[in-house]
Amino acid sequence: MKNNLTDVTFIIPVRIDSTERKENVAKVIDFIKTHFETSITVLEADNKEVVFHNLIDKKIFIKDSDTVFYRTKYLNQMTHVCNTPYVAIWDTDVIVEPSQIVDSVLKLRLGDADFAFPFDGRFLNVPPIIRELFFIKNDMDVLVQNINLLNPAYGSASVGGAFIANRQTYIKTGMENETFYGWGMEDMERVKRWEISGCNIYRAPGPLFHLYHPRKQNSWFVNNEMELKSKMEFLRICKLSGEELHREVSSWNPVNKK
Repeated sequence: MKNNLTDVTFIIPVRIDSTERKENVAKVIDFIKTHFETSITVLEADNKEVVFHNLIDKKIFIKDSDTVFYRTKYLNQMTHVCNTPYVAIWDTDVIVEPSQIVDSVLKLRLGDADFAFPFDGRFLNVPPIIRELFFIKNDMDVLVQNINLLNPAYGSASVGGAFIANRQTYIKTGMENETFYGWGMEDMERVKRWEISGCNIYRAPGPLFHLYHPRKQNSWFVNNEMELKSKMEFLRICKLSGEELHREVSSWNPVNKK
């Protein structure tokens, strides 16, 4: 029996840059549909569309010739087109135990949290061999039973990969900071804004599994200049008071304030 998450929309921004990425997206969508009664919205931004219409509830395609995938901008657009009280912001390559998602959503429904990470901070890379076995068996136990063979990507307190939010609180706290163009720093900056705003953040027990894919252009900083800009923006936000942050967020693009 599927878990009832009809009050949640899974939001997945996509750019298919490898065969593995395409396979991962399909697997993640299948995982969500297998375990939950919910909505899934995928936004693909690229030169050419890869068809996922048969797999999901809502597919948005945006013609985008920019070599850099502007993920923060697209997440903001997607948040505004969903109409559920909760949104699950989901990367194309990550999976967690279904119980961790249910636990996270319950905390949001009860008002015990404004934002919930469906994992405890362990962001574990799944290497190609274990990924292939997982695809063949289609069983989470493959990942769980081999957990000692998986290396953490970002230490023990990652804030990337996936989170679930009260949609109105997410909008109120600024959603995504579109100063962050391309990969890097936006996850940490987002959480810092939540903390400054006094939001309640929950972490579900258990790891997040990141399925292997080649790390191409959109898995690194665009260039040294953008890396410096991202780090400076993060530090600037960290220094703001709650009142200053409120004014800051209110000054952002009007689309972010709807």
